[in-house]
Amino acid sequence: MNKYFIAAPFGNYLKYKSYSNVISVTGTWTMKSRGGVLKRLWKICTTLRYNRKYQGWVNKLGLPNPGILVGVKKTTPNEILSIGEVESGDFKKIAELIPDEQSLEINLSCPNIEHDKIISWDDTRLFTNSIKRKYCIVKVSPLTTVDELKYLIDDIGFKQIHCCNTLPVKEGGLSGKTLRPYVNKMIDVIRSNWGDSIEIIAGGGVKNFKDVNDYLTFGANHISLGTICFTPWKVKALINN
Repeated sequence: MNKYFIAAPFGNYLKYKSYSNVISVTGTWTMKSRGGVLKRLWKICTTLRYNRKYQGWVNKLGLPNPGILVGVKKTTPNEILSIGEVESGDFKKIAELIPDEQSLEINLSCPNIEHDKIISWDDTRLFTNSIKRKYCIVKVSPLTTVDELKYLIDDIGFKQIHCCNTLPVKEGGLSGKTLRPYVNKMIDVIRSNWGDSIEIIAGGGVKNFKDVNDYLTFGANHISLGTICFTPWKVKALINN
């Protein structure tokens, strides 16, 4: 069954528990607190803008959240916990705090996080070794290379790929229909190299069922909803289609 994933951070607030085809993704949660609800609202109000030049939404949120301990408590077993690493070694610490059966999305590609040094993806293998998890998704940048995909899929062992996160631009992270060519290209690369062995969650500029059908026709298994969540009253109409 094709499913809809309510992308983080919208998944913190939009819940469709009566729908078997809809899953909320909470987070993204980091090891240390990066501010709570007030900081998130402040960041939304001060950095989230619709950019006519790019025909999409640009943000500089930077993953504001109260930390992984809060995330684990707030995320139900039927939801997906999105996690991100800010400092080297964070994933090792986070792995010790997450139940083996909790479904995950590993966010490797927030463009608004500055790292003090290059972050290795090696520690993500700590999350792919649990057979109890229904989902262990890796969310990648639209600029991810074929070699990077090979590392994540062949070496680390990810079987579920979310294509893709926001596109880094001068003003921040860009979401919306500008992402579609990047997403379609990545779907094509994955299908060409790994066939149907990988589950693909496609997202970027989905506003209606035509957009959904386009991604599914191109080869996606599931759909991530982000753009349409700015108008939440339209989400239910879409998932009922």
